[in-house]
Amino acid sequence: MKVITVFLSKWMLLVGIVLTFHSCVNREEEPPKIEIPVDTYWMYSSNCLRENFEMNFLNQQYLRITDKKDFDVLVSCSVELPEIDFNKFFLLVARIESMNYPYFRDQGFYLENETELVYTINIDRSDFNTIGIIYCFGVIPIDFSQDEIKVKVFEN
Repeated sequence: MKVITVFLSKWMLLVGIVLTFHSCVNREEEPPKIEIPVDTYWMYSSNCLRENFEMNFLNQQYLRITDKKDFDVLVSCSVELPEIDFNKFFLLVARIESMNYPYFRDQGFYLENETELVYTINIDRSDFNTIGIIYCFGVIPIDFSQDEIKVKVFEN
């Protein structure tokens, strides 16, 4: 009986080692993700934004503001945004609408897989069944103005 127990223990140990080795070999490494430092801001929608700015989205999730004229519409709604030198930067604006009032968590600009530019926004959704809109702003270097930027919203 002792021989069978020792044999089974060794057999189980061998199976465990093989399975562990197999899972380590087959585990894909997470693709590299490099944060690109940018200034970011956010705000909830207001009557002023609904009346003067919402029409710019026309079923788009985000847009780029590349000149002072379009930026002044935002500033006129008392958004506390910094002065932007549009010769060096543009403003990426993402609009997130939810039927469960959203809570902003954070946002950032990243280079993923060495070629993909991604602007990520993290929000939480509340239990309140009321519509809510968040605007997220990223002051992006003009060097990226012609590049495709994916906007990804992560919800908890």
